[in-house]
Amino acid sequence: MQQLELRTSRRSLAQMTLSPGSACAIGSGASNQIILSGAGVRPLHAHLRLSDGRLQIEPEGDAPVLVNGAAAAGATQVGDGDWVAFGETLLQVRLPRPGRDDAGAAQEGMPLGAPERGGEVLVGRLRGCDLPIDSPLISREHARLSIRADGVQVEDLKSTNGTWVNGQRIAQPVLLQPGDRVAFASFVFVFTGHALEPAEVGNRVRVEARGLTKTVRDRATRQARNLLTGIDLAIDPGEFVVIFGTSGSGKSTLLDALNGRRPASTGQIAYNGVDLYRAFDLFRAGIGYVPQQDIVHRKITVRNALRYTARLRLPPDTSRQEIDEHIDRVLERVDLTEKADLAVDTPEPLSGGQLKRVSLAVELVANPNILFLDEATSGLDAGTDKRMMRLFAGLAEDGKTVVCVTHSLENIDACHMVALLHRGYLVYYGPPQEAAAHFGLSRLSDVYEALEGQDPQVWAERFARSDLHARYVAARLEAGQALAQAQQGEPAPAAKEGRKLFDVRQTATLMRRYVDLLLSDRLNLLVLLLQAPLIALVVGAVFDIDGPLPERAAAESQISFVLVLSAIWFGGINSAREIVKELPVYLRERSVAVTLPAYLLSKLVPLALLCLIQCASFLAIVTLMLGFTGPFLDRLLTLFLAGFAATAMGLAVSAFVDSNDKAIAALPLLLIPQFILSNSVVTLSGVTEVFAQVTVIAYWGIDAMRATLDPALLALPGPKGGALIQVTGEWSRDILYLAAQAVAFLAITLVGLKLKDRKV
Repeated sequence: MQQLELRTSRRSLAQMTLSPGSACAIGSGASNQIILSGAGVRPLHAHLRLSDGRLQIEPEGDAPVLVNGAAAAGATQVGDGDWVAFGETLLQVRLPRPGRDDAGAAQEGMPLGAPERGGEVLVGRLRGCDLPIDSPLISREHARLSIRADGVQVEDLKSTNGTWVNGQRIAQPVLLQPGDRVAFASFVFVFTGHALEPAEVGNRVRVEARGLTKTVRDRATRQARNLLTGIDLAIDPGEFVVIFGTSGSGKSTLLDALNGRRPASTGQIAYNGVDLYRAFDLFRAGIGYVPQQDIVHRKITVRNALRYTARLRLPPDTSRQEIDEHIDRVLERVDLTEKADLAVDTPEPLSGGQLKRVSLAVELVANPNILFLDEATSGLDAGTDKRMMRLFAGLAEDGKTVVCVTHSLENIDACHMVALLHRGYLVYYGPPQEAAAHFGLSRLSDVYEALEGQDPQVWAERFARSDLHARYVAARLEAGQALAQAQQGEPAPAAKEGRKLFDVRQTATLMRRYVDLLLSDRLNLLVLLLQAPLIALVVGAVFDIDGPLPERAAAESQISFVLVLSAIWFGGINSAREIVKELPVYLRERSVAVTLPAYLLSKLVPLALLCLIQCASFLAIVTLMLGFTGPFLDRLLTLFLAGFAATAMGLAVSAFVDSNDKAIAALPLLLIPQFILSNSVVTLSGVTEVFAQVTVIAYWGIDAMRATLDPALLALPGPKGGALIQVTGEWSRDILYLAAQAVAFLAITLVGLKLKDRKV
């Protein structure tokens, strides 16, 4: 026997006792055991069953049922505190606990009870919490609500994605006032004074855009130009909306304005009545974005790619088992279970559609409640395009709001609404089935030809006067006006969350992934490791240091030159492509969670280790083959610092360019001066020498290496009266200069990475 109670956020709706194997019908029909009259409830909507000691909810047919915001496709287990949405009607399941009376249950759920009663409400991902929110965005114990004599106080429990009051992330306990909006991660509730009511059923997102205008300066004319002009629209929760239009019409610009990546110049975007631009960090974790480029590494398996993403985006208290279970659900949702343990391009390359689904899965790992897709079906065949559009529609049925930019109109009927843009103007917004008739066409595919050459403002004004605009734009915006809190005028810049300067867990995750990537491309890694021994063998075969002191001095000076320049080559070639080759992945992760120090350190440590192995093998072989006597460790440190500084220089190049080709093209411009300005080919002086001392790694590297040679060789006089082997300074000073150059190049790398934030 199982006693249970179904309640709204304010009151108990029904109490009952279920016997094993029994079922309870729920719906709006009079014959049901539980009669619901709320919005979206069908005559027979679902059944509650007690099976094997577990309470389950099972939708009737295709009736929409959400459990804690996730769609229930079949019999789904529910427990104490779970929230179940029947259509748009939201109820909470309460199971009695020993020693808890009804008054206690009221205080432990979303109804907070009278302040004089006292007590606490724990909010978190754990099922035992008083207000459980089953989402990977929520920490195990996320926040605490304290019912006190002077009101209700909310306190964040050091959660990963934060607790927010009226769009501001709280660091200290805050006393709530009636009407305050309280968000746990992206789950938004309204405080009524005695209860928390969800801002949207199932934590779904309603989007309202008012007067969106995006103005830029034209590079050719230097005049202001509008990419978007006065766009109004509203997207209901759980809708699949497609944005299409003529070339250069502002489709991606509108998409990025709606998701906050590139805010509009004027106008407002509201998510569930909250100004997105003023409270962007509140929704950051709940916004999914799939750009045109793939946001997944191709050399590691699909499952590992998702696992690394989960570790970066989900709360630190998420266990490995929870992550794996969540990944399995995501892979099943995007139909990639059988490809889970394959790399994207080896040994069996994924198709274009499968690759797009991997990028989609990367975003679904964080369980976003609104998803933006920028030309996610471009380049796909008609059959794959159809499957992708059906997948997006299915995600909308799961309760996610989905917005997609596309050029293909073949399968556009899969969406609920379409937005047609022409030169920055909204010329249609409504169901795809009514679009062709609005333009007087028999086929929607002819709309591009009809729009070309026509004044876009005329088409926009025609739509604004239409019945379609009144139904699908004006009426929707009017209905949401009571929720909108965005103020008139220009929107505030998107708030930037105060992230940790350095995150150890994040650094470790990024470093493990980078090592995984290096090890997965074994051929490339083998080439990198073998180039040092092979060059060392050549050096050992060519040079001879057995001879008179002057000949030996010349040979060892040349060997020092070759050793240092080779180390610089190793470092530069190792790192020059390491940032730019994964630029889309970096930009997406940077927009969500990744900090600059964590990302840079995750690259630097493995590359430094690789450089150390190369330098050690190179120097060891040369020393053994030639009998190159002297302080081995001092020379190894010299080579390593020269290679490390070159590694930092290569990363700086990679941070400033936007393609692999440009990175490779830039390398000679940096490596050739290492030869010319090393103070070995020609003797430098004046401004040229100062420039070399500041910028050229080889200047100090070669000087430090020569300082380790036999003092007898360094004392030999040259033909012009000076020393035969020129040494500018002491070894210890040269080493410090090399370290300073490495730090300077790392600082330049950080500047380059920071400049890329403009694309985020």
